[in-house]
Formats: sequence, C-alpha cells, structure tokens
Amino acid sequence: MLYHKKYFTDNIIISQRKTFSRTNEDGKCDIMACMFFSRCYTAHDRRLASFFGRYGRLIAKYPWHIVILSILINFLFGVGIINFELETNIEKQYFLENSQAFKDREFLRTHFPSSENDFHAYSLPDYGCFVEVIIKSKKGRNIFEKPVLSEFININNLIRNDIVLKDDNISTYTFEDLCAKNNKRCVVFGEEVLHSGFVSNMASQNVTYPLYNNILLSSILAQTSVKNSHVISANMVRLRYFLSQNPNSTDRLSKLWVKEFINYMENFKTNETSVVFMYYNAMEDEIQKSAMAEAHLFPLTLLLMIVYASIATAGKRIDCIHDLQNLGRIGVFCALLSLVPAVGIASAFGVRFMNSAATMPFLIIGIGINDMFIIMSGYAETMDKDKMTIDERMKRTLMTSGLAITVTSLTDVLTFSIGYTSEFNTIKNFCLYAGIAVFFCYLNQLTILAPCLVIHQRRIDRMKHSYTCHVTKPRKQLRKEGRSSCYVTCCSGEKPVSRSETESILETYPKRVVQFLVHNKISRLVILAVYASYITFSILGVQSIQQSTKFSDLAIEGSNYYTANVWEYDNYPLELPFQIVFTEPVNYEKIEIRESIDEIVKKLKNNSLVRNDFEVNWLSSFIQYDGDNIHGKNFYTRLKRFVNMTNAFKNDIVYSDDGESVIASRIYLFSRNVRTTELQAEFLLYVRAIAESSGLPCIIYAPIFVFCEQYIVLISSTLQTVGFAVTAMFIVTCIFMPHPSIVLIVTTSMISILLGVFGFLKLWGLDISVVTMIELIISVGFSVDFSAHICHAYLSSTSRDKQSRVREAIELAGGPIINGGLSTIVGLSMLLLSKSFIFQSFFKVLFLVVAFGLLHGVIILPIILSFIGPKVRILPEGKANVIIQSLIYNKTVEPALKPLILSTEGNCDDSIEPRKHVKCVQNGLDRT
Repeated sequence: MLYHKKYFTDNIIISQRKTFSRTNEDGKCDIMACMFFSRCYTAHDRRLASFFGRYGRLIAKYPWHIVILSILINFLFGVGIINFELETNIEKQYFLENSQAFKDREFLRTHFPSSENDFHAYSLPDYGCFVEVIIKSKKGRNIFEKPVLSEFININNLIRNDIVLKDDNISTYTFEDLCAKNNKRCVVFGEEVLHSGFVSNMASQNVTYPLYNNILLSSILAQTSVKNSHVISANMVRLRYFLSQNPNSTDRLSKLWVKEFINYMENFKTNETSVVFMYYNAMEDEIQKSAMAEAHLFPLTLLLMIVYASIATAGKRIDCIHDLQNLGRIGVFCALLSLVPAVGIASAFGVRFMNSAATMPFLIIGIGINDMFIIMSGYAETMDKDKMTIDERMKRTLMTSGLAITVTSLTDVLTFSIGYTSEFNTIKNFCLYAGIAVFFCYLNQLTILAPCLVIHQRRIDRMKHSYTCHVTKPRKQLRKEGRSSCYVTCCSGEKPVSRSETESILETYPKRVVQFLVHNKISRLVILAVYASYITFSILGVQSIQQSTKFSDLAIEGSNYYTANVWEYDNYPLELPFQIVFTEPVNYEKIEIRESIDEIVKKLKNNSLVRNDFEVNWLSSFIQYDGDNIHGKNFYTRLKRFVNMTNAFKNDIVYSDDGESVIASRIYLFSRNVRTTELQAEFLLYVRAIAESSGLPCIIYAPIFVFCEQYIVLISSTLQTVGFAVTAMFIVTCIFMPHPSIVLIVTTSMISILLGVFGFLKLWGLDISVVTMIELIISVGFSVDFSAHICHAYLSSTSRDKQSRVREAIELAGGPIINGGLSTIVGLSMLLLSKSFIFQSFFKVLFLVVAFGLLHGVIILPIILSFIGPKVRILPEGKANVIIQSLIYNKTVEPALKPLILSTEGNCDDSIEPRKHVKCVQNGLDRT
C-alpha cells in the first residue's frame, strides 16, 4: 500500500541533519544522493498520481456510466463459461508431461503390447485395468481363522461371479468373462493365499515370509506376525483383479464392469471383516468429486466476508448519513464479480479447470477486500475537507489509493505470471485463473467501487439516508423536533468532518495496541527477543523440510479411496517390479554382450533398494537351459524354440521381421520397499545412472516413474520459482521506493517472512509437494505487501524524528494493513471445515504468510525503522520554499548545503508560485 499525502507528487526530499561536523565534500555528496533518490522516488509517483487524479475527476462526472459499463464488460468476458470443463486426468494435472518416463512408457506400449492370453502384471507399461479389495479382519483376528476366512473366500467368489454386467439387456458378463488371462486362467494378484495348500501351510506355520514359492507375500498380506521367517498370522489381505484391455473387444466391456463393481461394493456389507476397494481410475474419479465437493464452503465464506466488511466499515456509532457499510459490501461484490471473467476467459481458450484451482475464489475474495480497505482509507483522508468538491475529493482519493492498489495488484499478478512458468500443469492452471481474477478484481475496484464512492458522496451532500435515500436531519435537530430515541438512532446523521468519525473499532483499537507495543521500551525488547527466536526456529525448520506427495492427499478425507490409500500406505511396502529394456538390436549371441547385461543386473542387485533373490530374466534362463548350444545364428533359432516351449517370455522378446535377430527385449527385477518419496527419487536416479553408464541401448522403467519424475525437480523447481518471484518483488520495490535503505529493509522482511513460512511447514504437518508449491508461490506476493505498505508510509511522514515518523506511519497504514490481513484470514477460515487436503493446506500456508506478514508489517518493521530508519523525508510543497529560505539564513546550516541553495537564489524568489519555486530549486540543485 503506497500513501501520498496532499501534494507529494511535486515534493522534494531533504535530509535532516543532527550534526554538522562533516566535510563540505561529504555533505555535498550526501545532499546530491538525497536529490537523486528524490527524483527517482517521485518520477513514477508523479505520472501515476496524475493519471489517477484525472481518472478521479472522470468518474466524479460519470459514475453510473462507468459502473454499468464495467459490469457489462465483466459479463462479456465471462461468456466463455459456456465452455467450462473440469480436468480429471491425473497425469495432466500432477505429472510432468513429456518427461523421460512418459517417453519410455510410450516405447513399451508400442513395442510390447499386452497379450490377450499371456498376461503378466509386472510387464505392464502402466497399472492396467483392475479392481482391488483390501480386506481387514475386525477385532484384530487372524484372517485365516475359519469365520474370517469363510467371509474372505465369499468376497472373492462374489467379485468373480456375482457382479454381472448386462450389455444392451441381452448379453451378460462376469469377471470370469472379461478377466485378463494367463494359461487360460484369470489373473488375480494375491489369489495364491486362497488355495487350500496355502491355507494348510498357514495352519501348520510352514509359510515363509516375505518370499514364498516365488511369491512376494509382503505385497499381499499385512499386519503379519512373523517368527523365524515364517508367518504366524495376518490381519489384512489384498487382492487385485485384472481385466482384459483388448481395444477391439473387451476394453469397453471391462470398464463398464468396473462401474458395476463400484456400485456393488459401495453397498456391500460384511460381518467379520472391513473392506475397502480401489480401481484403475479411482484417483481421477476422486479428483472430480473433490473439485466440487467443497463448493458449499464458498457461499459461507462470501457471507462471512460480507459480515466482516460491514463491521469493518461501520463507524463507532450509528450514523445513517456517512454509513460506509454498503461500500464494504460493494467491495466484496467487486471481488466476486472478477471470478466471472477469470473463468470465462480461461474456458474460452480451452483451459480446463483443475481441482487445485478450486481454492482460487477464496483467495480472490481476500485480495479484493484488501484493495477495498486501501481505497476506503484514501477516501477517509479527505473527510477533513468539508468544502472540497466531489471532483477534488475523488482526485485526492485515487491519487493516494490508486497507486497503492496498483502496486499490490502488480506484485500479485507478477507472482502468478512467474508461477505460470512452472513445469507442473496444476500450478500453471491455478496461476492462470488467479492472475486473470486478480487483474479484473483490480479493475473492478477502480471502475465499480470508486464510482460508488461518488454516488455515496453525492448522497452525503444531499443529507440522504444510506438505505432509504430519503432526506434526513442531524441528530440534535430531530431531538428538538421531539422524535423518539429509536427514530433518532435509525434516521439521523451528519456529514463527517474527520477521518476518525469514519473509522470502526476494528481499525482504531488495534492501532492503539500496536502503537503501545512499538513505542514501549520493555515491549520492544521482548518483541525483538521473540523475533530472534522466530528466526532461529525458522532456520531449524527449513533444515528439516522434506518433499512428500501421497495419493490420499488428492482425495476427500473419509472417502473410500482415501481410506484405501491410507491402509495401503500404512501397512504395505511399495515393492516395484521394474523393467530393463533394450531398445535397439544388440548381439546377444556374443559373450561380451551377455556379460555386459549380467553386469547391469549385478549392479542393480547390489543396491540395497533392489531385491537380489528374485528376477524374471529370459536371457539367464535361456543360457541356463541351453548354454552349450548357443552361438552365432544358432542363438536365435534355439531361442525361439526355448520361448515357445516355456511359454513364459513371449511378451519380453521382439524379433525382427525376418526372425533372424532380436530388436528389443526386457528383463524384470523387483525393488525393496521404496514407500517414501526420498527413496523413490533415489531409486529412480540410481537405475537411470546404471542404464546410462552401461554402454548398451537400454532404459530402466517402472510405471510409478511417471509419477516419481516430479520428485527429481520438485524442490529445485519450487526454490527456483520462489527465487524468481522474490527477484521480481525486489525490482518492483526498487521502482516504486528507490531508496537503498528501504529496498534493503523491504527485501529482508520479505525473506524473513518466507523463511518463517518454509520453517513452520513441518509444524503444521506439511511437506513440499505439488499442492503446497502453489501456496508457497502465492506467499511471495503476499509477503512483500505488508512490508512495502509501512515503509512507504514511513517515507511519506513529514515528521522530523524517527519515533514520530513511525507513529505517523502506523496511524496512516496500520488500520488498512490490519483489516486487510484479518479479512484474508477470515475469508480463508472456512477452509478449516474442509475434508480435502488441498483446501486444508491452502489455509495453513496462507495463514502463516498473512500472520507473519502482519507481525512484520505493524510490529517488527516499525521497531526496526525506529532504530535504523533512513533520515530522508518528504516535505509538503507549501513548506518547501520556507524551509529552503531558512536553510539559507540558518547559521548552523551545513556548509555543503549553502552553495547548492544559493546557486538557485537568483532565479527562485519568494514571489513565484510554490510549485514553480520547488521545480526551480530542483533544477538548480541538479545543475550544481
């Protein structure tokens, strides 16, 4: 928030000196520096203030025309809403498109298409089409006890046979008809634990763990009790049922059967067990639900903001003439209206609405209220000018507040523009919608709220009631007429003659508390000690920050998908099958090539993240079977015979058209538990490094790599984007407040706020993720506003000593800063009722940045300015000539100052206008 007082656009900056012992040369340099900063400081203010002044006169003449035109423009740009669509594709939102994993997956889909009857889950380039159930025994009982086991078997039979798809009311299909098959049997991951032999071995405690007959039981059974590497009991079991995806026949039917499965399981009841389920596109369905599931919170937020704006704009007593509450409600309307063109423009260009952008309306309402308070503060500054015309009043109002909301909106739009450069589509989507909304919110405040001030002032001048618009009378006159107390209270009013008459208790009393805290010696020492502790804790918090993204974070808490993900995350290790794929022909018949391939496998198995006791390797199996007879062209002939005989590796070898060579092949290994994001990133980087250093044309791929790709760049991308945003805010500060001390203080404060936000993330149970990255980018724009407001108000003060200037700065800027911060917190508070992690984390991060921004803006920075604030000050133009003359004849004046002033004396006498005199002095000092 930037503050002009009266005629600051034509003012000069003169440095107040307390000692005069410096040399002439030093003094001259110091004065010249002050003049330089003066010219830089006022250059932009002069132009912008002049523009806003002319605009203020314009709206004073045509308020209704501008309001109606602005509303029509908003709705015109909102026509694109007819193309509004939700984006439910999880990969487009949260994955890095065109990454290496995407390219590797496309290669596998092209060269290794899924086989209709030789299905292997570990060979899929993605997760396939499937449904999954996790069955947990109640009361902690063993899943293999008879009553529990019977229900477990019954659930399996129901899924296989009782869920029926009726296609066109003619044909019926069960899972057995549509399942993916291997050796003519349906593939169900985990079905081995249902076999009678396994159940018998469990009863006799002869089941080894975690590997049993080449089956990874750790991915099937959970909450197990193990003794001497044998399973004693298990409380949880997971079964995954794979369906055929033949695009020419079963793919459509399989997806329809999944829908029948969902409907069946949502109403399924059990006695001995608890059951949750998942399916292949459950995350996309959950995202679609979560995008609109919290929509009911926005009307509540809107109502809360209207109430807050009404209270914050109400005076200390009821006055039906200068009541400002309607203006407060119009400020909320301006913010709400900006959402229409934001959604309309984005939709018109085919940008689908992603669920991360669902928090955007809550943010825009808060930003809009902040702008409203700034404009209202500028308007309140004109209250002591009773005889001022409406034209002059609106000119003064917009000269003081127009530039203020321009800078705050500029910082926000710049932040969102930089956020749009992110590699993540979900961040781009949020920043696009939010950036457009902020821009129109800014325009609406200038073209709807500001003209409404004119209409409001006209009503005041005519002594009309704020609600009925009937002419009323002052309180004393109505009492003399014998009106009742109720009538006097509800129908009387007077024209305001000072700012204090229009301030509410939400603005007056918080400022008094802040003034006491800032100027009391004991409280200042306590605050500085607390601030030192804050910095220390923040640094420690930053050092412990981690990245983490859970699929459950994208779901609504309590939903079936959320529960299933939590059960899986907490109880099952993430043991990945991954493929070593040779993408080009290599001479497998040569011993040195086979040794190179063996070396790759050995290096991978030597890593602690890879299992060394299990693999699916066609090459080693072939050599073990027929090693003595493979050489030259004979290699490929015998290989075909071996593959046809074993029927196990048909999906892993691609022959050339003539069948005389292998153009692509793959080998499978299995990882150990890589459940955390750090392990997944480490694993991905390690296997790719092995592939790159192998000297062979190979890639290493697992379906989860498509998601894990983000972990490699997430933290660096977050820091880079935040860094660019901080740099942009630094440049904006340099442009609008070009004094080195102030630029340094504002930038340091911004970094301090961001340090606190990053450091306190862990305290709120948050880590770096794609979701929180959006909020951290937003925090940059918010963090600079509070600091810039108070620093510019400090520069605008005409007082001589630092303490008085700080007091005046708080008086001028403290109220709007406090109201703006509180309104943002109030607007976001409804997100606490949300069951969505996206909404909850949005509130937590924004609460941190607003709370820390408020503390820095109204407490920390004023204390720091009272100690080390610059001596540069701005003097009103009417006093400039007097002060210059007094400096000429002041015997204690600094020697370096006299020749500079005297050089203008011949051309600048007291008879000319103050404005021209100031300009003349400036030109003379510049020439000197």
